[in-house]
Amino acid sequence: MTFAALPKNGRGAVRPPAARYALHRLLVQRHGWQFHGLEPRGETWDSSSPTVALGNRVPQDVVALFESRLTDHGLDLHDLAVLAAMLENMVHAEADTRLSAAMRAQRKPAEQLLNMTETVEVLETYMASFVLGADMQHLQPDNMLQKLSEVAEQYPTWPATQSFLQETRQDIIPDKQDLSFRDMSEVVAAVGERYGRWQSHECAALKDELLTSEEHPNTGRVRLSDFYGMALHGGKWQFSESVSYLRQLGALDESDPDSIRVVIPNYILGPSNCIASSGYYAVCCIDECDAHLSALEGKLKTHEASAEAVLAAVNRSVAASLVQRLQEIEAHHGGLVPLHGRLFAQWLHHLHPRDCPYPHMSGTTSPLRPEIFEEEVGESVGATEEEMHQHVQMASWKKAPSHEDGMCSSMWTMEEELVDVVAHEKALKAKRRKSASRAVLHGVALSVAVVSLVVTVAKLFAGASSDTPSKTAPEKVKIYTV
Repeated sequence: MTFAALPKNGRGAVRPPAARYALHRLLVQRHGWQFHGLEPRGETWDSSSPTVALGNRVPQDVVALFESRLTDHGLDLHDLAVLAAMLENMVHAEADTRLSAAMRAQRKPAEQLLNMTETVEVLETYMASFVLGADMQHLQPDNMLQKLSEVAEQYPTWPATQSFLQETRQDIIPDKQDLSFRDMSEVVAAVGERYGRWQSHECAALKDELLTSEEHPNTGRVRLSDFYGMALHGGKWQFSESVSYLRQLGALDESDPDSIRVVIPNYILGPSNCIASSGYYAVCCIDECDAHLSALEGKLKTHEASAEAVLAAVNRSVAASLVQRLQEIEAHHGGLVPLHGRLFAQWLHHLHPRDCPYPHMSGTTSPLRPEIFEEEVGESVGATEEEMHQHVQMASWKKAPSHEDGMCSSMWTMEEELVDVVAHEKALKAKRRKSASRAVLHGVALSVAVVSLVVTVAKLFAGASSDTPSKTAPEKVKIYTV
């Protein structure tokens, strides 16, 4: 993500929606953290202030200071960095609380140096409660030890996680055999910061499984019947979410009722694939589309550009239909394509359908953690075997999907939602005023030029008339003019 490419106010700072958007992207990019209060959850970016993420863990006068600055001036790059550092420090403090609980569970005093065996026991107790999402309010010794005993069964990649934990410890504290609480605090801080990117290989494996059943090459879609078929016939029981839950996630393409499809990137990025490892954030799959957008931001260094400039920055062959779509977005916005809006995200989805999620309009989806969905909606997240069999049996091949040069186009709409619509409108008005001023100046300059030309021509004609002999003029006038 490039700060220069974010939509800004007249002071060169970002307003609350863009600040929230920037912080969300930054923490996902760096750590794979979906931070509570920053993630969109199917809402617009201006639905809440980024300071909501601070909660009540920061003195209220500090929160008020940021709110005041956001309202009056916006946040510059330094302000965003400070706010991000505060959020990371909150996470580190929480990690220390969990580490203290792990030491109590293993009956180790906080001031005691631990040998390597004891260190491994404490760190693995910490990690078990982390990956299984133990509630920070219930970190009692018995609960912590229970998580440790259950983790191998409930978390299939626990052996790989143990190796990750050991590698991180060796990287952070390479030369010590006996570790203090402070040493282990450094280790768990690094674990929290690195785990999200490390576990992204699990997301990649999940994506690869789905791509084996992709309906058509490079559409990023799997028929719902094939999705359930992988669970029923392939033993892939992770692909068993109910239609109701998939719809609420925004992971369904229902543009053809006879052939419902699962949109792969929307499914991968859904909260059902997150680990609720913290009171502040969930570790989720990293959005692969962000790399594509970041590359464009880095090249264009602006929040909007012409369709021609965008295509040049893409630096790859683009289907004629997608060129036309981009030009439609350009025309919709009066000559420039905003990079941080729903329409451009939709264009990226069709350009990179395996990596970029389809952007639904705000309010049409409500991605919830499975346990929250079941509590609020009162339905099970999982489909029954009978329901899955029904979808497999009802699979229809009657209607071919709508394609334009290999892309599923039936979900395309011209509905726009910008990250910061206020900043965009103000910038647009400023451009119009500038354009109007230029037009006035151009008109004045043209008028001056015309007047100057008329005067010059008049002088020329006047000079020519005086140089031409008059047939009726007296001879002495002729002699005088020579």
